[in-house]
Amino acid sequence: MNRIQAQQILMLNSDSTFNDAKYAYRKLTLELHPDKNKNEEDGRRFRNVLEAYHFLKAQNKLENSNYRKRTDQTESNYSNNQNTHENKSQWKKYSNQQNSEEDWSKFTKDFEMDENFWRQYEKSFWNDYELRNKKKSEKNNFGKAFWDESQENVNPKSKKKYRNEQEHLYKHNLTVDVDKSLCIGCCSCETIAPKVFAIDKLKMINPKSQVYNQYGASEEKIMDAAETCPTHAINVNERKSGRKIYPR
Repeated sequence: MNRIQAQQILMLNSDSTFNDAKYAYRKLTLELHPDKNKNEEDGRRFRNVLEAYHFLKAQNKLENSNYRKRTDQTESNYSNNQNTHENKSQWKKYSNQQNSEEDWSKFTKDFEMDENFWRQYEKSFWNDYELRNKKKSEKNNFGKAFWDESQENVNPKSKKKYRNEQEHLYKHNLTVDVDKSLCIGCCSCETIAPKVFAIDKLKMINPKSQVYNQYGASEEKIMDAAETCPTHAINVNERKSGRKIYPR
C-alpha cells in the first residue's frame, strides 16, 4: 500500500487533506459495511477502505511529528533572541495557527503509538463477523475477542459483572453517551475502551453499543473511541460546564 493506492481506494484527489480522508472513510464504511450492504458480504472492499485509511493516518501522524520538531526548533531559536515576555506572546499566536489535527494529538498520542492495534482490531472484527455468520443459530457462542481472551463475548449485563471485579476508576471531567440512532455496531468503541462501552453481540439489530461505566477509561481512551466511530455516534461533553467536546 502506498499513498496513491490509498487515495484511489478512498476516491480522493492527489491534493486531498487528511480531513478529506476522514470524511471519505466514514462515508465508505457506512456504504460498504457488510451488516448494511448485502452486496459486500465478503467484506473485501470494506477491508481495503480500512487499510487505506489507516495508511494515510500513519502518514499524517509522521508528517505532524516532523512538523512539530521543526516548530519546536523554531521556538528554541526564537527564545534565544527575544526576552521572555515577547517570546511567550509570539509563540502563543503561532501555536494557535497550527491545524486542528495537531490540537487533538493530546487525546490520541498514547493510542496511536501502538502500531499493531489496528491490525489486531481488524483481524478480531472479521474473525468475529465470520463466526457469527457461520453459527448465527447458536446464540450463546460468538468466539473470543483479542482484547479479552479470558472470557467469551457475552451479553453486556453478564460482562459488566465480570469487569466490575477488575474495575479501575479514572478521574476525569467528561460525560459520554451513545446516540442510538447513529450506532451501527461496528465494535470500535468497545475495542478501544472495553471498560466504558459494551456491545450486545446477542442483539441482531442496531444499536448494539451502550455506556456502562463513565469512569472505566482515561480521557484519552474515551476521545480515541469517539473519534474512531465512523458515524459520530459517541457524544462527549464536559461534565461541569456541559460544553460539547465531540463531535464538534
